[in-house]
Amino acid sequence: MQSAKSRGVDYELTATAGDARAGRLTVGDATLDTPTLFPVLNFYAGGMERSVFGGGVHRTVKECLIGADRIGGTDYSDYFDGVMTSVSSLTDYNITRERLESYLSTPIKEREIFSPFSGVLFVDSGGFKFLDSDELDGSDFELEIDQATVYSIQRKMGADVIVNLDHPIAPDDDHGTRIEKARKTAANVDEFVGLSAGFEGARYLTLHGYNYSMMDAFLDELTDVVPLETLHATFDGVALGSLVPKKDNRDALITAVTDCRQIMRDWGFDDCPLHVLGISSRSIPLLAALGADSFDSMTHIYNAINGKYSTSLMDSKPLDEVDFSACDCPVCTNELLAGWMRGEDVEYQKDKLGPVAMHNLIIHMREVREIRQCIQTGETAPLIEYIESNVARDKRIRRYAHQVVNDALGGYF
Repeated sequence: MQSAKSRGVDYELTATAGDARAGRLTVGDATLDTPTLFPVLNFYAGGMERSVFGGGVHRTVKECLIGADRIGGTDYSDYFDGVMTSVSSLTDYNITRERLESYLSTPIKEREIFSPFSGVLFVDSGGFKFLDSDELDGSDFELEIDQATVYSIQRKMGADVIVNLDHPIAPDDDHGTRIEKARKTAANVDEFVGLSAGFEGARYLTLHGYNYSMMDAFLDELTDVVPLETLHATFDGVALGSLVPKKDNRDALITAVTDCRQIMRDWGFDDCPLHVLGISSRSIPLLAALGADSFDSMTHIYNAINGKYSTSLMDSKPLDEVDFSACDCPVCTNELLAGWMRGEDVEYQKDKLGPVAMHNLIIHMREVREIRQCIQTGETAPLIEYIESNVARDKRIRRYAHQVVNDALGGYF
């Protein structure tokens, strides 16, 4: 079995501040610094190449990714060092089999239209979305979803980072149901190990549970099928899932990430990066302080669709109350895009909201980088100051902020 470095995969821890970590993930020719945010983007949204494969708000963000002339040709590559998409995104539009085959005929980064994108492409298995259906449905086809199919699609999309097909748990699952799902995931992991033996990218192991005992039980079931030594040799990172239903329960998120880091230490994965699947931007500062290394989020797009203009990871304001001249980001300083956000010369709402989504992403990425810079000092004081100034001022979150500072960053005194 090839080692990670022989496959061009490396994760280097560069600094710590309490439990918070900063590092550098290299996959082939692409490198990104952590903690980082993978914006979720739907590359294939029912359209054709001339419309950058469509997708409404997603289209405008993709046009920023490639520096398209339609949005002024500005270079936004600095905000796309990593992007996440999902196998399940192909179910979002009622496409034909012919269109599906066209989408999968060429890896994303090998398409001329997407060639300006050189970041890390993380392709999720779609396990959470496939809970309700194990089929990928189109207008004239149904494709059964199993581990082999998912892996094939991940490869065809040109993924740099992949995860096994998993069976996420739900908050109301009883113990028996959780164990059954763990066993199904274990069977997929066993198959994934063989299928992906020649994959020249990073492989992340999905882990499920809301606390230490649940994660420990999950790994017990997993290692009954796949030896721990094989897991260590195969996987380059851990992806913590099943948290989306608890995304607004910060007690649960703090416990899950804290216990996951402990589980990773106890089971020999401590040198691996930890990705937290599907958690919104407002939780990132606290979870980064607890030792999470990367996140994926569609908050920038959801906020835009709901007419929200981000002013920070924590805050937003209604779009019709915004003074765009007060922001120095490359969207708001672009007269064309600022005009679109004001509703000038736009025929479709998606063209008004698309630039808002890109602005939101820039604001979120800037703050994640500020968090990373705090950690890179190797001292806890800068990160504590960031959390106190940007998180703890929200009364709804203040006690969680103080808990994280005391438990993960050595406290205030």
